[in-house]
Amino acid sequence: MDYKQTVEYLDALVPRDFRLELAQVREACNMFDNPQLSFPTIHIAGTNGKGSTAAFLTSILMGSGYRVGLYTSPHLVDVRERIQIDRVPITEEALVFHAERIRDSLPEDKALTYFEFLTMLAFLYFQEQKVDVAVVETGLGGRLDATNVVLPQVAIITPIALDHQKHLGKTLTEIATEKCGIIKRGVPTVVAEQPPEAMDVIRRWCDEMGSPLCMASPEDVGQKLGLPGEHQRQNAACAVEAAHLLEDAKFRIEGMEKSLKDTRWEGRLEIVNESPCVILDGAHNAAGAQALALYIGKEIKRDNAVLMLGIMSDKDIHGICRSLVPKVREVVCVRAPSERGASPKDIASRARSFGAEVHQEGEVAEALAKWMKKLRPKDTLIVSGSLTTVGAAKRYFSKAKT
Repeated sequence: MDYKQTVEYLDALVPRDFRLELAQVREACNMFDNPQLSFPTIHIAGTNGKGSTAAFLTSILMGSGYRVGLYTSPHLVDVRERIQIDRVPITEEALVFHAERIRDSLPEDKALTYFEFLTMLAFLYFQEQKVDVAVVETGLGGRLDATNVVLPQVAIITPIALDHQKHLGKTLTEIATEKCGIIKRGVPTVVAEQPPEAMDVIRRWCDEMGSPLCMASPEDVGQKLGLPGEHQRQNAACAVEAAHLLEDAKFRIEGMEKSLKDTRWEGRLEIVNESPCVILDGAHNAAGAQALALYIGKEIKRDNAVLMLGIMSDKDIHGICRSLVPKVREVVCVRAPSERGASPKDIASRARSFGAEVHQEGEVAEALAKWMKKLRPKDTLIVSGSLTTVGAAKRYFSKAKT
């Protein structure tokens, strides 16, 4: 296979995307002599902030001189974004090589899902490249997530909120129980500030597993961060606390302040155009929308703020609109590029009750081409609602600059 054929092969696995069990991926790992155990890992679960926490921690470890693997999801533009070493995506050649290794080694009746396949590929790549440590983010939940075959040095649980209820449970207690599946016996667990129901579950799991519970407080991070938004202080605090625990495990941590200041993470309050200003932020659930709304309210005048919103149909559209729409002058409703994308009409019907002028458009690229001509020089366009929407906008502005 060449790179294009490999991506097509991977995309064909998407219909089998959600399989909340570990038997298949454990068997695949065994077939390759468990590459995930050949390097130290930090394992991250939570509803919001996983990627940013992973980025902060990766920056800290790189700044301390380590060769760091990073596995995250989803990607914005290119699948290679998910698998990085020292923040450089896996090469096309390496992706093809390891994809063929996995495909040729597994019998048809042991086929992996899209996420399982990429998880396995990341482990093999990190092993081959001899990383000193890997930062691994769960895809969905924790207990039955494909990444939960690692034996981490530290587990991190970022803020938990209602999301993916179809797969993880309808209450915070049920969702927290799934996230707590990454807690390992005797392994310290870093925990962000949580709603009481979630915190009760986490404390109980840590007690039962003999896992030292280490709270990460955003008040402990007072310095300037590379990622904008007050909510990033909580994510940075999780990374800092994990780094201190790694020092106890004989890692040498240096230059933490500079590393936090230098951290970058695409699609999270990312500015991709200056005049008019365009900000991309993947606030894909109600809790993420609340954090984005706080930033807009603090940093952007309502009369200069325009929101482009493309949301998945299975998300809390009302909750997302309730937080964001009152903060902006106009809302442009688009279709997130996914089979699960809600129709612009459905988004518009929810948005209209919150006080902004509402418009319906179609695909993201066409809407951007139209609205970039309509915006005033001092306006700020915020593109949000789904990471697929953000990814489509990122592709649009990347092409516009070439």
